[in-house]
Amino acid sequence: MNKTTLSMALVAATLAFIAFLQGGLPLVGRGLLLGGQTFIGIIPLLIVAFIVAGLASTIIPKNMVSRWLGPEAGWRGPLLGSLIGALVPGGPFFFYPLMATLIASGANVGTMISFVAAKTLWYVGRIPIEIAFVGLEVTAIRFLITFAIPVAAGTAVDTFLPRFADKIREDVKQLQLKKNTRISGEPN
Repeated sequence: MNKTTLSMALVAATLAFIAFLQGGLPLVGRGLLLGGQTFIGIIPLLIVAFIVAGLASTIIPKNMVSRWLGPEAGWRGPLLGSLIGALVPGGPFFFYPLMATLIASGANVGTMISFVAAKTLWYVGRIPIEIAFVGLEVTAIRFLITFAIPVAAGTAVDTFLPRFADKIREDVKQLQLKKNTRISGEPN
């Protein structure tokens, strides 16, 4: 069990204990039922998202990823990562596996930080909904205020935290290697 899974299990156990204290086993059971219903509802999305991420990892040439999103890209990497993040549809079950695939294929961690930040701040599919609910002025102000954040975040990671970024890259590669080993059946 990895650290993330262990941490989430501890959070789940803590929440179950709090639910038990507040309402006994019926409240714990209701929470488990709601969690199970959510899980069943996202299974189709998970399957499609992981298929897309797996196919992307097999068809996207690593030299292309490295050239456009890796160290060779220089300042263009975080900018391009931000633009891709703004355009890529789907939720976290799609874009995080894609992010991991791109990191394992040679993309800079900083560029992928830009990708995720732009997905959150610039996503173009959200703009019409935002305009409909809060108006063009608020949307424009929000966009202008957050415009530089994705590129700056990715550039900052590459510039000021290169060793941390290298560790993240190695961790992602190890996770990908374990996943690929389980799929192929070959021992580590």
